[in-house]
Amino acid sequence: MRYTLFFLLIAFTLSAQAQSPARVVMHLQSSDTLVYKSIVNQIGNIKKELPNAEIEVVCHGPGLEFLRKDKAFYVNKIQRMNLSQVSFVGCEYTMQQRNYKKEDLVPYAQTVPYGLVEIIKKQQADWIYVKLGF
Repeated sequence: MRYTLFFLLIAFTLSAQAQSPARVVMHLQSSDTLVYKSIVNQIGNIKKELPNAEIEVVCHGPGLEFLRKDKAFYVNKIQRMNLSQVSFVGCEYTMQQRNYKKEDLVPYAQTVPYGLVEIIKKQQADWIYVKLGF
């Protein structure tokens, strides 16, 4: 009887995990516009196959350029796709190092004190990690 209960509990847990939408943290540390173009396609593909997926793109170091208003062609393209549950996060530490202000980023970008810490926190919360770039 105990074993039956144990296996039912495991089956229930696995079933609940299988039904929850994917949560993906994407790590961008590149200023390469070919990488940016690829991100548009990758996010579009994820949302086609996993429409309920939650995606967060964390940009730090050279990758913060992706969120700058004056260089935002690709991030704006993603925004115009009007996909649900896709967010963009910039690293405040990188902003400080490069003398960027929040106003320098696209208005829909969020910021966190440290980009890598954000990624670590997401991974601790069982988000799927994807490194962007070539």
